[in-house]
Amino acid sequence: MTKRRKQRQDTLAQMAGKTNPVLQVWKNFRRNPVALTALLILLAMVVVAVASGFVFDYNTQVVGLNPADRLQSPNSAHWFGTDAFGRDVFIRVIYGARYSLFIGIVTSAVSMLLGIIIGASCAYFGGIYDIVMMRVMDSIVCIPSMLLMLALVAVLGKGMNGIIIALIATSVPGFSRIVRSIVLNVVHQEYVEAAVACGTSHREIIVRHILPNCFGPILVDVLMSVAGCIMAASSLSYLGMGIQVPAPEWGAMLSDATPLLRAYPYLAIFPGIAIVLTSLCFNLIGDGLTDALDPKNR
Repeated sequence: MTKRRKQRQDTLAQMAGKTNPVLQVWKNFRRNPVALTALLILLAMVVVAVASGFVFDYNTQVVGLNPADRLQSPNSAHWFGTDAFGRDVFIRVIYGARYSLFIGIVTSAVSMLLGIIIGASCAYFGGIYDIVMMRVMDSIVCIPSMLLMLALVAVLGKGMNGIIIALIATSVPGFSRIVRSIVLNVVHQEYVEAAVACGTSHREIIVRHILPNCFGPILVDVLMSVAGCIMAASSLSYLGMGIQVPAPEWGAMLSDATPLLRAYPYLAIFPGIAIVLTSLCFNLIGDGLTDALDPKNR
């Protein structure tokens, strides 16, 4: 009896695993070794970025001046070398992940939330509201994103807040258009019409019946946008319109390294690798989720 009961429990567990969509997506995702490796690298970067605030002292080790150690090539004491002020490049690159990851994740999350509100409401209600809101979004999209970000940062001021607001303003229209197109494929399904016939409120229909069935494509788009936000924030800092020195933001570090690029190329190589690697990891994870969410792979 005990053996039969154990076999029955194993069978039920296998059936639950097959019917659980989250577990099924995770199983499909694990089959992609490239995406899984990117996920592990990204998780390690997040852990290191969080821990760097507790391990390194900002005033002495991150931005503190040490002229005696200036412009040392990579060695056992300074793995990535030192900059023109004697600051350890390895510590600054590690600490700089806090800026880039925070800007990318926060900007994408807020843009996603606003884009879902605008795009889902436009697709669900339609009519004049849809026309007006989409024309406003189209008008913003027509402006080159970098030009709009530079203008907003010039008005709002340089720094973290200016970058985040500028990135959100340029990201929301794209999110809204994508969410609207996704919701339009779901809003006319029979279960949505049944919910309307039952007298369910519009908010509950959107939140409980429509958005959960659109979550997969939206999540993939958010992950892809994080990489774009990190690149855009680094570009603004490189141009001197973003995070200001001596803060160890990767784009600002590239800007500082430009005059010394020929003699000391490592000053630009390591921050550049950090930007490319982080953006690549987000893109690879997004590609892996796209394949994992494909019904053909289930």
